[in-house]
This record gives sequence, structure tokens and C-alpha cells, in this order.
Amino acid sequence: MRTDVYDPEMCCATGVCGPAPDPVLIRFEATLERLRRHGVEVVRHQLSRDPEAFVTQPQIYQQLLTTGLSTLPAVAVEGAVRFMGRYPTDDELAEAVGALP
Repeated sequence: MRTDVYDPEMCCATGVCGPAPDPVLIRFEATLERLRRHGVEVVRHQLSRDPEAFVTQPQIYQQLLTTGLSTLPAVAVEGAVRFMGRYPTDDELAEAVGALP
């Protein structure tokens, strides 16, 4: 199982840095870490660091062309984009991957 996260530009790879990190990013990174511990491959992409990932994912690329950066963040599970414009809740991500340990 693979989950790809297409992040907006952030100060670091997870956005959980600086003196006042966003609580949504803290929760989301903790959830992704739980997925990793249970064998799910999780890959995070940022446009400036990994532009090819955005171009080679057709749904993401088309949305970026159409609506711009408001498309991000986006999350794909097994190549299918499931969420755009926001990070999913734990329950939503659990449903998308089939279960969340």
C-alpha cells in the first residue's frame, strides 16, 4: 500500500517546525507515522523539491493547471487522488487506506 502526499510549500518536509507549527500538520504527520509503522509506504512531495511528482500524477497536474496552488495539499492512495485542498481527518484517511492502525 502506498500513500502520496502532495504538500504546498512549507519550511520543512513535514511543516512541523518553527515556534508555532500548525496543529493540523502535527496531527497529520503523527497519522502518517502510524501508517509507516504498519507497513504503508508514505511519500511526501513538495513542488519545489520534487516537481516531477506533480507533473507525472495526471489528476494533480490538471488541477494545478486549472485551479492553481489551492489544489494543495492533496493525498493519493494507491495512485488515486482521494483528497484535494486539505489534509484528511484520521477517519477519512483510515477509510481511504482500508484501516488505520
